[in-house]
Amino acid sequence: IFAPFLQGHNTELSPATLEKRRRRKQERDRKKRKRRELRAKEKVAKATEAAKPPHELSHEQPHEEVQPGLLFNKVEVTEEQAASKAQRRKEKRQKLKGNLAPLTGRNYRQLLERLQARQARLEELRDQDEGKARELESKMQWTNLLYKAEGVRIRDDEHLLQEALKRKEKRHEQRKRRWEKRTAQVVEKMQQRQDKRRQNLRKKKVARAERRLEKARKKGRILPQDLERAGLA
Repeated sequence: IFAPFLQGHNTELSPATLEKRRRRKQERDRKKRKRRELRAKEKVAKATEAAKPPHELSHEQPHEEVQPGLLFNKVEVTEEQAASKAQRRKEKRQKLKGNLAPLTGRNYRQLLERLQARQARLEELRDQDEGKARELESKMQWTNLLYKAEGVRIRDDEHLLQEALKRKEKRHEQRKRRWEKRTAQVVEKMQQRQDKRRQNLRKKKVARAERRLEKARKKGRILPQDLERAGLA
């Protein structure tokens, strides 16, 4: 029953429709061939991997490209940077006369502690070996002279350092007192301004109330305040 209908339907297809069907069939065939080729390549790769000796697999390591600079939050220090740091340290040591840092600067407390430590070291060495103590003392004096010859102001007088430290602490206390006084004055002025503001607000409130009462009196109203003043309340 349906055969004549199907035959008639096929004969009614346009050439464009037939061309589309032909292209779709070609595309399906091409995809099938590509899948077969991929499966064949995978089989060959698996066979090659299975045939490779195990010791060759163990020696293979993934190659990682190393780049200079920052690597995982670690700073890579180059040889030039390390050399420059070492050179700076060497130059700094060479500037020291007799491997003794000069007693200079305005940190009087630290200078006093360093001077007292040197004196304690001399006293300890003097108890052990008088000759070495004299040698170290002359070395310190000669080093200080070399620094002074270069124009460096050496602060090696314990009495002067103590006086300078006292003056510095006194100035610090004076500045502290002045700052506390200034802070207290600022707080006091702020409090005065706040009190004055409250007074002004209170006066304005009273003035507004008085204006309302005056308006009421002008309208002929008798207020309780007026009765109290007249002694009629």
